[in-house]
Formats: sequence, C-alpha cells, structure tokens
Amino acid sequence: MKAIELHDISFSYGKNKPIVLSGIDMGCDEGTVNTLIGLNGCGKTTLIKILAGLGKPISGSVSYYSRDLNDISYNDRSKLFSYVQQNNNPLSDYKVREYILFGTANRLDVSESPGKEEIEIAERQMERFGIDRFRDKKLGELSGGERQIVSICSSMAQNTKVVILDEPCSALDIVNQDKVLSILKSIAEEDSKTIILSTHNPNHALYLDSNVFLLKGGKIIDSGSAKDIIVPD
Repeated sequence: MKAIELHDISFSYGKNKPIVLSGIDMGCDEGTVNTLIGLNGCGKTTLIKILAGLGKPISGSVSYYSRDLNDISYNDRSKLFSYVQQNNNPLSDYKVREYILFGTANRLDVSESPGKEEIEIAERQMERFGIDRFRDKKLGELSGGERQIVSICSSMAQNTKVVILDEPCSALDIVNQDKVLSILKSIAEEDSKTIILSTHNPNHALYLDSNVFLLKGGKIIDSGSAKDIIVPD
C-alpha cells in the first residue's frame, strides 16, 4: 500500500517568482524509509514542507493512504503524520518531559490535560532514546544534537503512521549524526513506520538502506534503492 503519493507537483513561492519544484511524481510504500537527496537549493526542504501541508502547490496533489491532503482535517493530520523541522529550536523554557508530552496532544480533547497514559507514553519514549536522564532539564540547556533527539522523541510520542524529517542531521557533529540515524533505523525496523527525510549526505541513505529520490533543479531525476542510486558516478 502507498502511504504517500505525489502527482505532478509544481511549486512557486509567489506570483512572478521562479518555479522551485516542477512535475514531481513520487510514491512511498507503507513501512519504508525514503530519502530525498540533492545539493543545497535543489528543492528538498520545499518538498518536505509540501508533504507536511506547510506549502500549497500551484498544481498537482498530495495523498496519504489514498486521501487527498486537502480533504484531511488538521486533527486527523496530527494522527496521520508528524513533522520534525530543520534546526528545530523549541521553546527553551520548557522541560524535556513537558515537550515530549506535547506529542501526545493529538490523543486529547482541547480541554483535556495529559493523564497517566500520556505520561507513560512520554516516559517510554524518553527511555527508549536515552534522554530520560535529563527529563527535567530545560530545552535551552541542551546541545543542538540533544534538542534534535528530543524533537524526534516528541514526534514518536505522537504515534503517527508517517514521520517526516527535514535534514534531521543538519549541523550535528559526527557522534550526534550517528545517534539520530540509529534512532531512525530503529523506528523503521521496530515500529514499521513510513519515514521520509531530506539530506545532502548520500551516506545517510546508504546507512538507512532507504529508497532514494534524487533531486536536481526542482525535479526528481532518478529514484530507486540506495544501493542502486548511490554509486561513484
């Protein structure tokens, strides 16, 4: 089953502005890891934002499980996919455990507060990703890599079928890149979620054994398995 399908997507940031994406067709099977690869400025982040419903294409359609994104309410979107933005800088005064709990908000009514079940979900995710040791630290006290892991952890507490990440390893050192990629690999293998992420580093796609969509000049110029696409040429 296709978890995500894009048909003939074109996008511009405004009238008389250049076309950033043109004729994008792609599909991601349920339970797969998918990587958007290309140099800076090729359209990766724009495409990620369109997938997350943060940009409206000038043509084409985005579908999740055969449902047009435009027909899916914001509440239902929060249960269908989660989004981790590039260089995420969440509010610094919140404690880690509080921020993780935000991920469970899609389970609650507007007037409800997180209860025992939501707290247990947050605790499990913090323990899983090794951030329970600083659960009571404020986000502003963490390193960039630690904040990125917290953001991914919060998206997992959201418990969606699809996880969308924009350059999750951007600006991270080698150690934290390895941590983040290991987390994503475990999510794919253990939770059978559909993951789509952007990166300019082909080694990330190889490590994740992902499907690859190679972008250049706002178009997908090739696609396939990482081992077939990531070659010396």
